[in-house]
Amino acid sequence: MVRETRKAITDALLDLALENPSRSDFSMAEIAARAGISRQAIYQKHFRNSNEIVKYLREMTNDEVYAVFQKYDCVSSQNPFYYFADNILPLFYENQKLLRCFFTTSIDPAWRNYIMEIYLKWGADNYRTKHSEFHLSSAAVTRMIIESTISIVEAWICQEDPVPTEIFRTDFLRLVNTPLIDLLVVKG
Repeated sequence: MVRETRKAITDALLDLALENPSRSDFSMAEIAARAGISRQAIYQKHFRNSNEIVKYLREMTNDEVYAVFQKYDCVSSQNPFYYFADNILPLFYENQKLLRCFFTTSIDPAWRNYIMEIYLKWGADNYRTKHSEFHLSSAAVTRMIIESTISIVEAWICQEDPVPTEIFRTDFLRLVNTPLIDLLVVKG
């Protein structure tokens, strides 16, 4: 019962944010009305305010994803993009409503910085880069790889009806293997 109520609360906030993408704060009365429960029930057993709900959603999602990231064995020489496609993309697809909300609304203005901090640390621990070939630091190339990967995921998951992971996996791997210049068609 508690889990179902908590899901109703979080879904209500996500729905409100998606309907009002420029708003960053919602009252507990709005959330309770949307969830079909009393404000007091939210306060007593679940959350004190909408920021607490956002923090819960952020941590719940990233804890799950980061746990899968932690299983990656950089010594195995498995390509991290294949690992990501096989293990992380399905999690993102399961949480597409939440991710679309975080990427396209003002509900969590610190979202991008939060995920960048987490994944940059993971990337620094697990990637070796060819940074010297481009006169960039290893940290700069790692940042570029992480930001590019996040941009690909964002472009996919923020569509109205993203294709399932089984289909997008191939597209994702093609995108990370395609130079940016090859993504353009020059008008002529």
